[in-house]
Amino acid sequence: MQLLTLNLENFRNIPFASLRFGQNSHFLVGANGQGKTNLLEAIGLVSALRSFRTQDTVHLIRSGAERARLFFTFEHEIEGEATVEIELTATTKKCRLNGENVGRMADFLGIFPTVVLSSEDIQLLRGAPQLRRRLLDMTLSTVDKDYFSALRRYHRALKERNSLLRNGKLDTKLLSSFESIIAPEAWALVNKRAQGLAQLNQRLQQAYQKICELDEQPELVYKANAEFETTEAVLKLLHSQRTRDHLLKATQRGPHRDDVQFRLKGRLARDFASEGQQRGLVVALRMAQVEAFQAVQSIQPIVLADDVLGELDPVRRKGFWAALGEQRQIVATGTVLPSALQARQWKVFVVDQGGFGDGAQ
Repeated sequence: MQLLTLNLENFRNIPFASLRFGQNSHFLVGANGQGKTNLLEAIGLVSALRSFRTQDTVHLIRSGAERARLFFTFEHEIEGEATVEIELTATTKKCRLNGENVGRMADFLGIFPTVVLSSEDIQLLRGAPQLRRRLLDMTLSTVDKDYFSALRRYHRALKERNSLLRNGKLDTKLLSSFESIIAPEAWALVNKRAQGLAQLNQRLQQAYQKICELDEQPELVYKANAEFETTEAVLKLLHSQRTRDHLLKATQRGPHRDDVQFRLKGRLARDFASEGQQRGLVVALRMAQVEAFQAVQSIQPIVLADDVLGELDPVRRKGFWAALGEQRQIVATGTVLPSALQARQWKVFVVDQGGFGDGAQ
């Protein structure tokens, strides 16, 4: 897949922009705060109509404007030459694919995959479990529509169960009805996560070898909050936890509390790995996502690298380009132009106060 053109109107600090891409390597250069990351954010929206920076759509709309508009054209392995239009208001998102309204997210998710690499990715390793769950959910939802559907049903029923738990007196009949919805979805999620993470782990190990050129036994380990062999076992656990859950006003056990561990040589990377090793791990994870999307969907994702190259040492930087390969389209950002070590034919955009001008190659 290749992004050919992108037109933006009232997105973040960008009043209007019309950019032509269509080759493999693009670099946005400029001082901090000029709009480089905003453009990557706009491109990333095409994957799931969701920002990688915020969950609040209103922040994506330029101050003083009522709506933001984005118009993309792609050369696509399945769709051919395709267009995507996105319109955002403070309360709505509208999307059209080739001129037709997209009614359900499940029908759109994963058609235009992108993978974002950012210096903030280090929090995937160091931060709260919900960051790792969100990444796992997005990865698996992109390649497995059944996973996406199970995840939505699970969280809808979980929200209703938690609402009941906050009441003064439990309605056990109504509680049972929601638990009967939760149970099969919880069992499906745990199994799909275990299988999906095992496959992602293999790809991470291959990417890490290219990036770091060392055998440090990188590993992603799935830490299920509760393991189930059957749907009935889920129901039994939920029933046994009712009193405690009611006391704490929330469901304490289940896939919504799962976690993923990063390990090197069998030890927790968060506690024992060096800064360089940790950054190498999260970059390898992103490259594993790229490989997973391409292998399952037969669609080559666009890589969006937000000022991440300066965070890597020379060995890992060189390894990143080896892992990326020559054919994938990349849009990268930085405050200075790429060094001669990164021998690619860059199309450069100079970014200044939300404007994008052609720069020297």
